[in-house]
Amino acid sequence: MAKILVTGGTGFVGSNLILELLNKKNEIISFDNNSRNSFSNDLLLDNNVHLIEGDLTNPDDLKKIPNDIDIVYHLAAINGTKYFYDIPEKVLQVNLKATLNLMEWISSTDTKRIFFSSSSEVYGFPTIFPTPESSILSVPDSTNPRFSYSSSKITGEIIIINFARSLGIDYTIARLHNAYGPKMGFEHVIPEFIRKAVNEEKFLVNGGGTESRSFCYISDIVKEIELITSGSNGKNEIFNIGNSVETTINQLISELEKIHGKKISPVYTKFDNPGTKRRVPDLSKIKKLGYLPKISLHDGLEKTYQWYENHYKNNSHS
Repeated sequence: MAKILVTGGTGFVGSNLILELLNKKNEIISFDNNSRNSFSNDLLLDNNVHLIEGDLTNPDDLKKIPNDIDIVYHLAAINGTKYFYDIPEKVLQVNLKATLNLMEWISSTDTKRIFFSSSSEVYGFPTIFPTPESSILSVPDSTNPRFSYSSSKITGEIIIINFARSLGIDYTIARLHNAYGPKMGFEHVIPEFIRKAVNEEKFLVNGGGTESRSFCYISDIVKEIELITSGSNGKNEIFNIGNSVETTINQLISELEKIHGKKISPVYTKFDNPGTKRRVPDLSKIKKLGYLPKISLHDGLEKTYQWYENHYKNNSHS
């Protein structure tokens, strides 16, 4: 049994990852300030999960965590496209301070390994599709607030790699590509689209609908994370994780329409300061470890729709 710390443990990916790690009979410590914990985390009420409320930007709060940690999964960050545009200075402040403070804390502990949750956003505007891990990381436009997040993740990777080397511990970095599922919050395209459909709102779409992403259901994402940090897998390596099926926004709307059971008529609007037109990962590296995504877009979207439909109907203010 390993003793594991998960920062951001009550968040979307963090809480699902904890459930996956519990399957291996690990002892888990979740550290989170719960600033975006919109939903009940009853599933975390397990004898092998210890919830600690704290803020990684405050070094004193890290003193609440025991020192005998084997592996740290660092997922705590401000995420959500809306926040990149609305509070870019906060995104930078929180994401960078949290990572620096965590690595400085690790220097005084027994930690042997650190996992860092990075993002597909670090590729900026990629020129190779599918995009491999060897692609250049870039910030295409420093004046575009969207890139506050990607620049925090690029710098975060550099912090993790160099601190780990200095401390003599192992690291694993995963560049997540468009994770989705129930309880993912409200700041992302899928819950936003579901809300518009369920509430019969005007279906505004930023851009022309031809932009593409590779959506990956949360259960597949956390299985990938567990795989690349299991045993000797992924030590001192960087992986793309996600699904290699590329889906345009118009295709996403079409799939949602089938599940919703009613016609959806998108209204396209100009999108100022957008991100890349395409995002699709090359998963060759993780596939060598035996990974294959199991949940199709239709099945994952249906599960997500059912949860959000119930939520929106019972919480009209959301």
